Amino acid sequence: MADYLSITDAERAEMMKLLGITKISELYSDLPRELRRKKFALSDGRSQQETYAALAELAAKNATYRSIFRGAGSYHHYIPSAVKSIVSREEFLTSYTPYQPEISQGLLQATFEFQTMMCELTGMDVATASHYSGATAAAEACVMCADRSRPVVTFDNIDPDTLETLGTYLKARGIELKVLHAGDGSAQYPSGTGAGAVYFESPNYYGILEDVNGLTSAAKAEGAKVIVGCNPLSLALFKSPGECGADVAVGDAQPFGMPMSFGGPYLGYMAARKEFIRKLPGRIVGETTDADGRRAFVLTLQTREQHIRREKATSNICSNQAHCALTAAVYLSLTGPQGLKEVATKCASNAHYLARELSHAGAKLFYEGEFFHEFVTVTPGKASKITAALERKDILGGLPLDKHRILWCCTEMNGKADMDEVVKTVKEAL
Repeated sequence: MADYLSITDAERAEMMKLLGITKISELYSDLPRELRRKKFALSDGRSQQETYAALAELAAKNATYRSIFRGAGSYHHYIPSAVKSIVSREEFLTSYTPYQPEISQGLLQATFEFQTMMCELTGMDVATASHYSGATAAAEACVMCADRSRPVVTFDNIDPDTLETLGTYLKARGIELKVLHAGDGSAQYPSGTGAGAVYFESPNYYGILEDVNGLTSAAKAEGAKVIVGCNPLSLALFKSPGECGADVAVGDAQPFGMPMSFGGPYLGYMAARKEFIRKLPGRIVGETTDADGRRAFVLTLQTREQHIRREKATSNICSNQAHCALTAAVYLSLTGPQGLKEVATKCASNAHYLARELSHAGAKLFYEGEFFHEFVTVTPGKASKITAALERKDILGGLPLDKHRILWCCTEMNGKADMDEVVKTVKEAL
């Protein structure tokens, strides 16, 4: 590709001088040396056949499993064939919201349906058209709710990726982040924290369902805004953040029709009370009527990019996951309210069955709190031995948190025979 760039040597030298570097390699100084390729020659071209063979060999190194018991933010759910069939249609796959978005009525309507469904699930008044990921949605919500003179408070039992993203966003905005310790796996909000905003997750990273009502009431008593991160599938069974008095609900909607796919692309969602509608960092599609009185859709608010207004924009990350939001809308439309509840119930039932049987096999629950479809077991010094034994049987076991604890996950994809085999393997390993 470098052979086709129009930049002249003089222009390249001018840019390097402005950056304060003398060699192009200095641009990669932050990369660990072991990750850098020693030599890259553009002349090392390959034919299409050779390239295909090389890629096939590389792909063959990917490990695939017949059964998966791992979650931690990426979940293995059944995706109806109709989902991929519908979202792969060219009018959906190739469309994108332009700067005159009203032309794309079909895409706008699909986004409007997604927003409506997320509002119904979260119990909120308004939802955005989507975000890059659950972690960035949480960080954007904290920035939106933060009072710069008061810290944002969270807990060490939230997703580690989300915690790191919060730290990055808030530090850049000059907002203090306080991380409180959740000793028994559950969050407890102490008085006197002086928080301007509080972020917690339910289910949290360890799968435990938090006392959303209690945490929300305690935080609001001190005048803090409350942001709740949650797996949206769990909301088919439990009270929504809106019902519990929270101000904002965020999370990742990957369980709604998106495969694990090596970690992405996924779908962040954000829903809030009506008072935040002009502060929400993202697009909002609204319904109206055209000149002939027909139903029509428009971008009612688009505070994210503000059409490249830079420092005046609510957020400068242009990351509306339009196709992922469409996928979630199609999945939710196909499953319906009852179907979604059945999926969530199956996930919870499987997880509680596996937790009980693992406990009988010697892998006791580490936390006592109620859980949805993830839980932690403790087997002193045996975590890696257990996961290795399962891997030899073509089963991806839970995520080792350390050498003692394992974070397990069950979905509707885990049959009883598979769970019994996991239990048997664990028992043998112990």
